[in-house]
Amino acid sequence: MPPGALLEVRNVTVRFGGLVANDEINLSVPTGGVAGLIGPNGAGKTTLFNVITGAQPPTSGSVIFDGHDITADSRQKRARRGMARTFQNLSLVLSLSVLDNVTLGCGRFRRSGLMGSIVRTPGLRRQDRLVRDVALGALDFVGLLPEASRSTADLTYGDRRRLEIARALALEPRLLLLDEPSAGMGPRETAQLANVIDRARTELGLSVLLVEHDMSFVRALAESCTVLEFGRVLATGPTRAVLDDPAVAEAYLGKTGTS
Repeated sequence: MPPGALLEVRNVTVRFGGLVANDEINLSVPTGGVAGLIGPNGAGKTTLFNVITGAQPPTSGSVIFDGHDITADSRQKRARRGMARTFQNLSLVLSLSVLDNVTLGCGRFRRSGLMGSIVRTPGLRRQDRLVRDVALGALDFVGLLPEASRSTADLTYGDRRRLEIARALALEPRLLLLDEPSAGMGPRETAQLANVIDRARTELGLSVLLVEHDMSFVRALAESCTVLEFGRVLATGPTRAVLDDPAVAEAYLGKTGTS
């Protein structure tokens, strides 16, 4: 692995019939750092994200996490190893409270079986308190603690985005994978979100892989960046150098790929 890398993608190829969505892609995320993954629509970013998180098996290549080959691991096993992700399309339950949306994802903290759930054993009650405390801590971190009892349906779009990040943070991950987190946000909400992500890196020591279309957002957060076009790596390296590359600028001037 590259020195200091928590995640490494090695020569990943994904084929859907005759279509090559990812073609021999290499990418790494440094421990405690933020890496960006960008490219025009259809470049293969979401496919690669799905390979990393276990939603899509690669045709060839491997995914290495903290020195372990996790290519064949399930999504659940990857989560237990310390991966958490958000989605391009919000996956919140609007009918639940803000707090309940976070506790819903904290199943890893519960160990009691069916009988313990029926009779409400002391162990189960302790676990429920732990889950609640973890969820409240995550909400506090993203600035949503005052909204804990509100219905999720009443939140602004930007607050819902932060809520989804709180739910990911409640899993106590080592690697946070964010799929277009600023999509649909205004400048103020985007700035708030950028602050949350930066604090997650500096205060919690998380590594972050960021798929994003907002180049100012990427430039502000990511130390390194990989650009995909037509399923292949177009450029990779320090973010400023990559975003100033004329070939990268050309890729965003109306070119589209397929995936």
